[in-house]
Amino acid sequence: MFTTAAIALFGLTSCFQVKSNIVLKKDGSGTITEEMILGDQMKMMLEMASAQGGKEGGKNPMAQMLDKAKAEARAKKMGEGVELVSVKKINTNGKLGIKTTFKFADINKLNYSINSAMDTGDMAGGAAKKIEKADASGPKFKFTDGKLTIIQKSTEGGEEPEATEMDPQFMAMMQGMMKDMRITSKITIQSGIAKTNATHVEGKVITLSDIQMGKIIGDPEKLKALQSGNIDKAKDALKGIDGIKFEDKEQVTVEMK
Repeated sequence: MFTTAAIALFGLTSCFQVKSNIVLKKDGSGTITEEMILGDQMKMMLEMASAQGGKEGGKNPMAQMLDKAKAEARAKKMGEGVELVSVKKINTNGKLGIKTTFKFADINKLNYSINSAMDTGDMAGGAAKKIEKADASGPKFKFTDGKLTIIQKSTEGGEEPEATEMDPQFMAMMQGMMKDMRITSKITIQSGIAKTNATHVEGKVITLSDIQMGKIIGDPEKLKALQSGNIDKAKDALKGIDGIKFEDKEQVTVEMK
């Protein structure tokens, strides 16, 4: 779902940008590419944690993020026929990052959410549990005869988590730490799009979400809506904000060229 990533990330203690792109081929197979670009604060925290860990017995956070075995374990959870292609360190305009690529044999068997890309190990603190819970709201895919349906779950009933009070000191801290956070999720139709009801389309690319936290960090009510864990409330909070895109249809249909 479009806001689950933002909701899950609300508990993180540093800022970064995450981009996910699913490329779908005409036979139903494809690739998933994830890029996580670390902000200056997270980069500094990683460096400090690595230094404190030392050479013996310590946990190196960057090594955890580049751990091939961990990425392969994620691939197994994404569904039958999903395999890890590569995980590597990247440098984008002077910013340190991680690029992970997977391939899948059949999108019908794909169980993928961008939230799982944002597990930064011990650096994420309690956010990992929120991410794991939010993963259940990832989109489902149905593909046959060149037609793709993306099914996004609506909010299920249940008690909402208690929101943290947004005092001025907390708000000031969040503004500094989350101003550059951005989460983008896209699907690229390799052969081109003949017809779709998707809201945000550019050429072969459908944007399911593009959430820039800097656009809302100064608004306590919008932050409370995200923190609540209620997807419908988060939708309402994000509507009409310039620079923020999300797909609010529960079912998106795409016909390939």
